[in-house]
Amino acid sequence: MSSQGNALFTPAEAAVLTRLSLKAVNNAIDKNMVSVVGRASDPVRRLDARALLALALEQRLANSFAPELRRRVFDALTGPSRRMLSLDEGLVRVDLSGPRRELAAALRALRQARSLIVSDPDILGGDPVFRGTRVPVHLIATLLEQGEGESELRQAYPRVTLDMIRLAPLYAQAYPLRGRPRRQQSWHARPPLRQTRRPLCELKPS
Repeated sequence: MSSQGNALFTPAEAAVLTRLSLKAVNNAIDKNMVSVVGRASDPVRRLDARALLALALEQRLANSFAPELRRRVFDALTGPSRRMLSLDEGLVRVDLSGPRRELAAALRALRQARSLIVSDPDILGGDPVFRGTRVPVHLIATLLEQGEGESELRQAYPRVTLDMIRLAPLYAQAYPLRGRPRRQQSWHARPPLRQTRRPLCELKPS
């Protein structure tokens, strides 16, 4: 977690990193369980590393800690290296080491996903594609959600690696496409199954 520095995260990124639903993250913000950075009127809400750790603890504490006590725990989160949080003279103790490790691993995966993906206005109108290809990231994520297997996707898109395929859902969830999603068939951007060449003189007008 210390490598995050002063990084800020959108609710969608926070949902991916903490394995919460986007609705749960927004609910935590709306109920003041975690605080956003900046003004409430800002169009995009941002969360810092402290809020991210609070969200990571939310699922662990929700069943055993009342909301008010959870707020006290979240307010007491300070320092990147702290492993144990103690309140009420040691009567309340919360282990922070596990959530910190999980967040660090999730952040590494998201950084790896971003490193494999580019967005260029000259390629598919700027939709995110895998580096060195014209394959849309969100298409691969959709196909996986529809039940396509990794081996089938590798056959259809030979330049897409297994790492790219496995990280596509993570990226797509953290960075959803803006506006109305495009309808894409499973054969979209795939190479033709068969090509036939015939001399022009053999083609007769109907």
